[in-house]
Amino acid sequence: MNKAILTPANVLLAVLLFVAFAQMTAVYLLMQTPWTGINAVVGTLPDTVVVESIDADSPAAGKLPVGTVLTGVQTAQGLLKLAPLLYDFPPLSPATFAQLDVFYQRQATLHRAFTDPAGVTFVTVTGKNVTLTPLLYTPLSALPLTFWLLSLINLISPLVGVLVWTYRPNQQASALLLMHGLFYYVFVMGGVCVVASEFYLPPEILQQVLLLQVAGIGIAAPLMVLILCYAPSPLVRGNWLLWLTLGGSALTIVNYHYHWFESPGHMYYSQHPLIYVGASIAIILQWRRTRQQPVERAALLVLATSFMLPSTLIVAIHVIPILFGKLPLVGNTIILMLFLLIAVGLAVGILRYRLFDIEFWWLKSLLWLLGGCLVAAIDLSVTALFQLSDSYALGISVIIAGFLYFPLRQWLLGKVIPAEKQNLQDFLPAFSSSLSDAVSQDTFEQRWLESLQQRFHPLHLEPLPETITHTQLSDNGLHLQIPSLDNTRSYRLSGKQRAARLFHKTDVKNTESLLTVARMASNASEMRQQAIMEERRRIMHDLHDSLGSKLLTLTHQLPDPNHKESAKQALMTLRDTIRLSLKTTPLRLEDHLADWRAEIAERADAAGVTLHWQQTGDASIHALTPKLVLEITQLLRETVSNALKHAAPAQLSLRFQMDASTLQILVGNDGRVSDPATWKAGTGLGSIQTRIARLGGDVRFELRDKPKLHNRVVLRIPLI
Repeated sequence: MNKAILTPANVLLAVLLFVAFAQMTAVYLLMQTPWTGINAVVGTLPDTVVVESIDADSPAAGKLPVGTVLTGVQTAQGLLKLAPLLYDFPPLSPATFAQLDVFYQRQATLHRAFTDPAGVTFVTVTGKNVTLTPLLYTPLSALPLTFWLLSLINLISPLVGVLVWTYRPNQQASALLLMHGLFYYVFVMGGVCVVASEFYLPPEILQQVLLLQVAGIGIAAPLMVLILCYAPSPLVRGNWLLWLTLGGSALTIVNYHYHWFESPGHMYYSQHPLIYVGASIAIILQWRRTRQQPVERAALLVLATSFMLPSTLIVAIHVIPILFGKLPLVGNTIILMLFLLIAVGLAVGILRYRLFDIEFWWLKSLLWLLGGCLVAAIDLSVTALFQLSDSYALGISVIIAGFLYFPLRQWLLGKVIPAEKQNLQDFLPAFSSSLSDAVSQDTFEQRWLESLQQRFHPLHLEPLPETITHTQLSDNGLHLQIPSLDNTRSYRLSGKQRAARLFHKTDVKNTESLLTVARMASNASEMRQQAIMEERRRIMHDLHDSLGSKLLTLTHQLPDPNHKESAKQALMTLRDTIRLSLKTTPLRLEDHLADWRAEIAERADAAGVTLHWQQTGDASIHALTPKLVLEITQLLRETVSNALKHAAPAQLSLRFQMDASTLQILVGNDGRVSDPATWKAGTGLGSIQTRIARLGGDVRFELRDKPKLHNRVVLRIPLI
């Protein structure tokens, strides 16, 4: 039932109705106030206001010229100073309830003066009295443009709350942001009523407005801290903290209304530093919780910056002056805009929108804030300690802040902002060098993967079957998907710098540049290899046509069988050399084992020798280069030729043993047996030893007595 009611459309409709009701209530309250048509601003002289403009067809039209300086209004109690309500009474600022009661009495005195049937008498700075009769109600058309603009602009807060809740309805932080937006709008509309007032608000209306403001900000402000307790990771379980906070806020609101007991926390400006400290503690705890979680850490940076940056400005230029009994440096309108920035920033952090951009500006924003606060703090300290003029104090403050701030800023930028360990210009020489000795497409692809590992140090690198045309960011920069060089697949990198950072759009740009360089090198190498292969084919064809034809003729014409066999072996070697030299891709070991067996079986059969063939291990896992296949083929031929020629055996045994890195070949015969120590190295043995050394392997010649006396050659060849 609840899910059926809480649909996005229904929630949006409810919020719009709530906003419309709040807007109509504010309009109604303002229209209940008397209206003179005078638009005044604070004057340059103490306790004066200046008539900035007068509405046409208003009670003051034709009675007060624009530019008149007013000192107050005449009442039965004497002259009552005038000031726009916003300056005369910063809302919610009195330190005690007694001060608040005095203020309400003053508003009541003004109300009696403005509603006197005889009219209200304004006193100018020259001592002239001007009496006019205000309208008892303010016309709708007379509401200032500021009222409508602020009402419209601050619609952003509840609408942002609805938007975030629509996208993440099951997340507690989004529900809290929606509540914050609604209560903040209540606070805003109360503040807008104060801003839009002429000289005062009737006491009963002002009490309602201030109560709405206290209720709105008293709940909206703690909700911002609660958002930081639940996002990006929940620091507490359940809703007990929410109900505890709402209960405490409700108690404060009721106490403000009924004046039960005095406490520093019953006024908003005393609460704000406490909220600021609470939010700072939540941010510190979240920072520890999100270690090695780059997306959550980036979301926290958004949330923290969104709260700390505007809140620090609010405390520095508005709250602290009020707490010390001074006028704030800026009015409530700017403060309302800063609060709005907090809501928008919290929404971005909860939605996790474009988090990969955050780490490039969050600390710089905080450093900018730190610089301003540092200059202000030093300026106030110098002024208070040395009693210097404002201009001298400001100059000294800027000089001191420069010596302190700029070294600190550079140190923090180098330490806190996670920079690339190597910029692209420094990385290019090593990258180009890694590609320089690659000759095959597979080697280029392997070097490309190694370069990506060295560049980004990802937590995971996963090959994907799908193809993409350009490098892409995904999951707020947690993943970077990169095309392969041959564009037949792609790779997904996860967790930049071992999950300490998010990938950024700059990484996309740099990777595209590296990809272009790698593809150019690969294409150039492929063209070079094609040219080499064409030349190799031409040479091999010439050898086959000239030398091959002569060897074939010799195999038929030579009378000596041994010479004929040697010519035949030379012809086979030539053909294998031609065939394997034209190969460019790795060859399967299991395929060549079958070829070797067929050739050796044919030779053994021709010599009347029984062949025993045995294989152990998995040959399918090995891929050999054409050169290695040719060398092994030659080794086998030389070894078998030596056995058949010199030993005249009855049985010939070959055993192939394979593991992950080595091929071992054992060739035994039972012919004329002798101790290998007495053998004299001739052409055959020398050729075997030379070839095996070229392959990085070794050869042993053994005399075995089991199962009967025989000689054995053991060849060990590395396959990696």
